[in-house]
Amino acid sequence: MKVEKLLEDWTAHYLGGMGFRLHGVVPEGEGAYFTLGWRGAEMVKVLYVPMEEERGARLVVDYRPGSLPRGVEEGLFKVLGVLVPPRGRIALKVEVRELEEHLRRGIPLVLTPWGLLVWLAGARDLSWTEDALEGYKPLKERVDLQELDALREFARVHSESRDPYIMEALERWETMEWEMEDQAGAEDEIR
Repeated sequence: MKVEKLLEDWTAHYLGGMGFRLHGVVPEGEGAYFTLGWRGAEMVKVLYVPMEEERGARLVVDYRPGSLPRGVEEGLFKVLGVLVPPRGRIALKVEVRELEEHLRRGIPLVLTPWGLLVWLAGARDLSWTEDALEGYKPLKERVDLQELDALREFARVHSESRDPYIMEALERWETMEWEMEDQAGAEDEIR
């Protein structure tokens, strides 16, 4: 299936009800650059490289967190993860100075504005470079219990903070806490 058709079908199936439209697809090797619009404005630019024999799929998203309403943004990133099968990589471009400001305050990478979105797209083991935060998509949803405990401790220690960066990180924790605990509960049932 051609990438353009795949992206058209994906947009119509997953994003049409949220008001997103595919604004353009420009072929790039085996993949494509595509732009998603929301309410008439171009909001998200993405490089999509499908899986090949020797490498996994890759998604590089150019989007500024907070540009869309919170629920719409979170839904979009969960659906972006559908394009990347296990062993693929998901990256979100970042302004490194802004990311470093969050990290200087002791905020875990996954609780930064970029980290949460990449995590919602299904990526795990997050890391960052000078221009992007990325992670890989594991074979199955999993929760690192040490990470879960560390995030709970961060929330407990900073629960009374008035630092706006910390307060926003705690809001992001609320978004992911129930999903992480639900996944952790599912893994406990398997054992």
